[in-house]
Amino acid sequence: MEEALLKVNGISKKYHSFALNEVTFSLEPGYILGLTGRNGAGKTTLIKQLLHPETAASGSVTIAGIDAGKHPVQAKQEMGVLMEEMPFLEDWSLEKNGKLLGAYYEKFSQEAFEKYLRKFELGKGTTYRNLSRGMRMKFQLAFALAYKPKLLLMDEATGGLDVVFRKEFYYLLQEAVEQEMVSVIISTHVTEDLDKVADYVAFMEGGRMKFFESKEELYEKYQNYMRRLHGEAAGHGTVRLEDVIYHYDKLVEGKERQKDECYKADR
Repeated sequence: MEEALLKVNGISKKYHSFALNEVTFSLEPGYILGLTGRNGAGKTTLIKQLLHPETAASGSVTIAGIDAGKHPVQAKQEMGVLMEEMPFLEDWSLEKNGKLLGAYYEKFSQEAFEKYLRKFELGKGTTYRNLSRGMRMKFQLAFALAYKPKLLLMDEATGGLDVVFRKEFYYLLQEAVEQEMVSVIISTHVTEDLDKVADYVAFMEGGRMKFFESKEELYEKYQNYMRRLHGEAAGHGTVRLEDVIYHYDKLVEGKERQKDECYKADR
């Protein structure tokens, strides 16, 4: 198994009446993790703790071998962030934003940044204020890729955007994953997007990670569940992540029941 790029071990954090409870997982290079769950489940809180593990009550985050809690500045050199609220200068051009803010990243390349602007069809003389929300997401992706981070964190970055744009954006993202071997964590409640792009899926509930599994394993569990209920033909239909999540407890119950039956038969 490939060495994990990101290791999260027992991260916990309390915010007034909400608590993030001992979240643990790891992610290898070149994979996309879909982080989903209901509003208030802890998705954004977890993303914030990955960015600022030094503020956690307990636990640790390691990225590319760097202890992010002990060396937060060094760790952030390896992280790209796409969020609705980002600290870019509204009245400055995209080119100038890149030159000024790119200076904070050791590996930032203005040449690579402007190459991505052209690829994403963004004029370098355009001011950040005049970008639509979708164009801002493209700009943030261009900026992040220009300093070659090993991990991209996306918090509801495409929420509310139309289906056509989301399809184009995720195509660009998948291309970057393949070419740069960057890993991605996408926090979203739009499970249709994760159906298309995620390699792994994590489901948050009440501040805990209820499950973290490969998408293929989840689909297989659901198909097996449908076969048990409705016969062999039912296990070959189209699987949607939304349905898998809705039935997840029953999928697990069915698997445990099968184990018990096998154990009894062996005896």
